[in-house]
Amino acid sequence: MSAPDTNVERQEDTHKPALLGIRGALIFGFAMILLMVIFTFSRGEDPSAETLIGSEAERVEGERPGAGVAIDTYAPGTNETN
Repeated sequence: MSAPDTNVERQEDTHKPALLGIRGALIFGFAMILLMVIFTFSRGEDPSAETLIGSEAERVEGERPGAGVAIDTYAPGTNETN
């Protein structure tokens, strides 16, 4: 069943503030996501030797694997390092 008195023009005028608020919230949300992506890419940098872990530390860009990076090896199943 449909509503007995459907006047779309009057309902549009009545709901205009709510629709503008929803539209504003969507624009604000998209702007925040866009700014977050731009900020993330602008702050990105190559990782340094201090931030690399495990086998990544061996592959320092521009150097041969393992050059200048000390890696502490361990025996699996123990807490002892070599």
